[in-house]
Amino acid sequence: MRITTLGSHKGNTWKLELDDSGELYFLHVSIVQRFQLRQDMELTQAEWEKVQQAELARKAYQYACYLLDSRGYSYQEMFHKLEPKYPEAVCYATVNRLAKYGQINDRVYAEQTAHHYIEVKHFGFYRARQEMRRRGLLDAQIDEALEPYGERTEEILMELICRKYRKYFLDPDDRRTVEKGKAALVRQGYGFHQINAAVRTFFEEVSMNEE
Repeated sequence: MRITTLGSHKGNTWKLELDDSGELYFLHVSIVQRFQLRQDMELTQAEWEKVQQAELARKAYQYACYLLDSRGYSYQEMFHKLEPKYPEAVCYATVNRLAKYGQINDRVYAEQTAHHYIEVKHFGFYRARQEMRRRGLLDAQIDEALEPYGERTEEILMELICRKYRKYFLDPDDRRTVEKGKAALVRQGYGFHQINAAVRTFFEEVSMNEE
């Protein structure tokens, strides 16, 4: 196959046409330069496939960087984000490139998400684990990231009750309202034992303040 048309199209994009198809292709200038493409150049099918693969890899990497500008991603999460748009081999090559240069790092990402879910969202470990698994992190990475918060669970839960759910526990005799508050804390990812202990402590503090 022969390149019949090759020239600048828009910005860093060049247009290319092959004599065997008449179809226009659009390549980044870096790909044109990398493969030293030129007008009337003859290409084998294998050579042309390498050019197309390189262009796909470039696009996949640029898309991944665009996503990373907004927030962090785990290795698995990024792969699944790329998968609908690019071939599997391109997806693996892209996430491996990101990992190689530290643009994705599951250990660091696990620490960041643990901080977000525990310190910012005030989730219990159960809910935090669910969310972290959903983001493609492995159990070992999750366990390591959550470990520093183990001794602060009660403190964080009390902060949550005082900040957001205080209205449910102002009257210990209003069992219906108290149970609604406990159900809300269950949805936040806390266990019944943790919730009951924290609510008892809250009742004691309210009682002491009223005396």
